[in-house]
Amino acid sequence: MPELPSHTYYPERQLFHGFVPLVMGTKLEALLFCVSEPAAGAIWEQMCAEAFRLNALLDRFDPTSEISRLNAGSDGGELRPAPELLPLLRESESYRERTGGLFDITRGSCGEGLQLTPDGALFLHGGTLDFGGFAKGWFLRWCRNTLAAAGLTTAYVDFGGSAILALGRHPFGECWRIRVAHPYSGAVLQDVDLVDRSLSTSGNRPGYSGHIVDPRSGRPVTAQRLTTVVSPDPLEAEVLSTAAMVSSEEELGFLRNNFQLSTINRYDV
Repeated sequence: MPELPSHTYYPERQLFHGFVPLVMGTKLEALLFCVSEPAAGAIWEQMCAEAFRLNALLDRFDPTSEISRLNAGSDGGELRPAPELLPLLRESESYRERTGGLFDITRGSCGEGLQLTPDGALFLHGGTLDFGGFAKGWFLRWCRNTLAAAGLTTAYVDFGGSAILALGRHPFGECWRIRVAHPYSGAVLQDVDLVDRSLSTSGNRPGYSGHIVDPRSGRPVTAQRLTTVVSPDPLEAEVLSTAAMVSSEEELGFLRNNFQLSTINRYDV
């Protein structure tokens, strides 16, 4: 279950720090700079409301969620998703096509993906929906647009440590610098400098391996592997870091050629 958010405001720095211990399966943390407490509080309230809304919509472990309802009927032919889910389904299917099937929100469909008709009917071909590798990026894209619309030029949003949005530059530096370490060896893999960019990392770690599945074969990825993607678009970063986990070297080249605004790195040990 989601846990209640908290926040602290530092007036001498015009800095707002918001924190949610658990939502969408992980923690959510935000730093908003050069903003008044009332304005920051209103933005934070919107962010939390959107995160909780997505959690209620997309949590496949919650039997009352929209995703659970659809998954329960995946073998029954035509389904009718809630209207609020349709944009996510259409965007995810677009990324399945653009990645050549390396990214797919369906499990168990052996690469068939989903079918969504123009009038909103959904067919899952016996598979089930799983928005892992998509939902956090979708939320951070919403955050980026919402913060920009509110006039904020400096902000940092960390969603579980694996999905990060950096708006503008660090107030005391030229960038937001993120150090990426390999989860098995602890070795430093890269220092990532972010300015109006997002970083997504995907991978296995001790005690948590095989959660990323190749959608074409249904087999989990168990290699000691980590991927990082830097992109102007938080959703694209999230999608590509997942797709890179299941790619061959040739397919990794395909992703780099077809998503040239994003920087894709993969590390195998």
